[in-house]
Amino acid sequence: MRREIARELIHAANAIYTVDQEAVTADEKETDIRLRSVASLHEAVIELKLGDDRTATDLRDTIEQQLVKKYMCAEHSRAGALMVTLSKDRKWEHPDESRWIGVEELFSLLRKEAARIEDALGGTVAIAVHFLDLRPRLLPERKNTELATSE
Repeated sequence: MRREIARELIHAANAIYTVDQEAVTADEKETDIRLRSVASLHEAVIELKLGDDRTATDLRDTIEQQLVKKYMCAEHSRAGALMVTLSKDRKWEHPDESRWIGVEELFSLLRKEAARIEDALGGTVAIAVHFLDLRPRLLPERKNTELATSE
């Protein structure tokens, strides 16, 4: 997944930035993808997470604990993104309430957490949250045929 996303970012770079995969930060932490400006010292970090087996708490806490505190602590690294992929339908237990949430509410929760952190840091960082939906849109051909013949 990381290689494919990095490849697409390289194609879109238009000589504005370079793309590193698994670059090591000053404190020996490995980021998934790092974008470096060719015109300045600024860089952005993209952290990839597979959402299929992660909890909502883990995904939420990744924004501050991993993305901001580990990867964006350098002076010139003030932008970052959490990209979560999902390849199957599922629900998550809400981190603060005793209820289950779907994908839309999960990403709303993650975006609110990113905004909360940006505000808490006085707007000195920019954090994006993206969702890459890899869930099948159609049933496999065999199941489509079986459903059509049973109707």
